[in-house]
Amino acid sequence: MKILFLQEQPCIRALKYALGLRSLGNAIKLIFGYNGSTLDDYYGHGDDLFDEWFKISDNFERDIESIAQQVQPDLIHCHNAPDSLTVACLRLFKGVIPIVHDIHDLLSLRKTPYDDGLERERLSSDLIRREERAAIEGSDGLIAVSEAILEIATLNYSLDQKESLVFPNYVVKDMIPPTFKEKLTCSDGMIHLVYEGHLDSRRSGGHYDLFQIFEEIAKQSIHIHIYPSRENELYEDLAEKNGFIHYHRHLPPQELMKEITKYDFGWSGFNVQKNRTHADTVLANKTFEYIAAGLPVISFPHRSQKRFIERHGVGIVVDSLDDLAAKLTSTETKNIKDQVLKSRYSFTVENQINTISMFYQKILDSFAS
Repeated sequence: MKILFLQEQPCIRALKYALGLRSLGNAIKLIFGYNGSTLDDYYGHGDDLFDEWFKISDNFERDIESIAQQVQPDLIHCHNAPDSLTVACLRLFKGVIPIVHDIHDLLSLRKTPYDDGLERERLSSDLIRREERAAIEGSDGLIAVSEAILEIATLNYSLDQKESLVFPNYVVKDMIPPTFKEKLTCSDGMIHLVYEGHLDSRRSGGHYDLFQIFEEIAKQSIHIHIYPSRENELYEDLAEKNGFIHYHRHLPPQELMKEITKYDFGWSGFNVQKNRTHADTVLANKTFEYIAAGLPVISFPHRSQKRFIERHGVGIVVDSLDDLAAKLTSTETKNIKDQVLKSRYSFTVENQINTISMFYQKILDSFAS
């Protein structure tokens, strides 16, 4: 089976898919068409998981058609955001090659631009909605990172009993640290939270603008340690002015997973000033990575996060930052920490990847009939 991945900027979710699919053997051939940087360039690893890489110019349709002619894929797996590549594929291959649309983000729910490091012309809200509708309604199958995304898509668009699957951002098994570092709290008796992942590079009010949230956490004499996915001067400057905020350099994924074991909790709450509805659909990579590192997840009551945390008993959902220190030292935290330790290996890509290969086969069978 030949699968053509298409994504403007290859992301960590695509890398996880590839790791999982490779664990199934050599029956699946993986090809990547991309517009930005490769996984090696962006994350420092991952290119070798794909059999071939093809650079796509801004002339999407011409280049995608050329790639398809060369590799003859059995199925195209398009990753948003944005939805432009799926729309291009539908114009080119609808009814000829099955197209799966992977929804990382519903762009129609956002009031701030999508930031994956690529410079793009800002699309109008009308065009965003039209492309989103075309991609969701026209594709042969849908994969979403959370239940909430599929629920909202079902309300807003006509899915016509389309094949769909929720596949969260599970952690890769090899990334799970087998041992833990000594907790910082053992030496100073204080609470240490960690945040790892993306941060807005400006005070935008977007869901990754965590500047004020970190300041509020620090006011309660709680240490917050920041490990950005890309270096960020805004938060580096913040840490220089506040003794409870600590900015650490970007680390390779496996090293990062080992490093964060020395903290007490993982922060996974978002800024909802502008993107409240969007934040409700997010079930972040970091949520699973904290659990894998033995850390209870702390989140605001974003719909998907709250549902997952409470369903599995792996963290604390807080309505506000008021009395956060008291909540993190309450008697319930011991039971939560125990449950996290029991769950560390439950949410891995390898444990769940068969659902993706079976989904591909179901789409191919439906397409052929």
